Amino acid sequence: MKKLLASDVDGTLYVNQKIHNKSLDYIKKFREQGNIFLLCTGRNFGGVKHLFEEYDIEVDGFVLCNGAIVLDKELNTIHNTSIDDETIKALFEEAKDNSIYNFYFADGENLYIIDGYNSHPIISSADMTNKMNIIKIKESDFYKNSYCANIVGIDIKDECINKANDKKVDIEKKFSEKVSVYRNLSFIDIVPKNTSKGEGINKVLNKFGVKEDNVFVIGDSWNDLSMFEKYKNSYTFSYSEESLKVHAKNIVDNFYDCIEDAIK
Repeated sequence: MKKLLASDVDGTLYVNQKIHNKSLDYIKKFREQGNIFLLCTGRNFGGVKHLFEEYDIEVDGFVLCNGAIVLDKELNTIHNTSIDDETIKALFEEAKDNSIYNFYFADGENLYIIDGYNSHPIISSADMTNKMNIIKIKESDFYKNSYCANIVGIDIKDECINKANDKKVDIEKKFSEKVSVYRNLSFIDIVPKNTSKGEGINKVLNKFGVKEDNVFVIGDSWNDLSMFEKYKNSYTFSYSEESLKVHAKNIVDNFYDCIEDAIK
């Protein structure tokens, strides 16, 4: 019976800025058995494409921007939903204190940062600017022009999880009719209303002929909760937040431990 594994990227498959060789070997073995492997991430395609340049990895589809974009292997669009320009600008106003927050937004290919409002060391590096299609825009141009985003992000500069959770709750209250909000450590992921990784995965099951009972999911943070709730073969890590662990059926130390279970 064909199986599908949907994997988060950061903190799951891609840990400490690398993918373990054993993980790559297990992905290859999993696919060689006729199974389906999806990348399921808050990143856009521009944010994951460098993985294919750096590693020998093949996938069968993408659930991007926490489910706002779903692509097949050939990058054909299966689903795409976005946040309107008015809401993007209103969310920026909620994060305009650059002593506390970093702000960014992304479409399918590009990640946009506004001059003076994002100093994250990774995003600000010249290396990642090229790898992740980062476009810097002036604040005056941001207000003057119109944009469309699949995801908006607010990052707490001092990485305080309590501050991130408080901000998440505040945004949920103010924008409940427009967006869904997830916390990923000290990052806040904001996507179109009723968008989630779990729903994104569901949009491809018929295409691949996989039943829900044969779906395996793995992630390390709260933007993965929808996967844990929707699919019974759920995995998180021994290093994940304690309050998140109770939502997953299985706790593992490494990504490849999950695939080892799936191919038994």
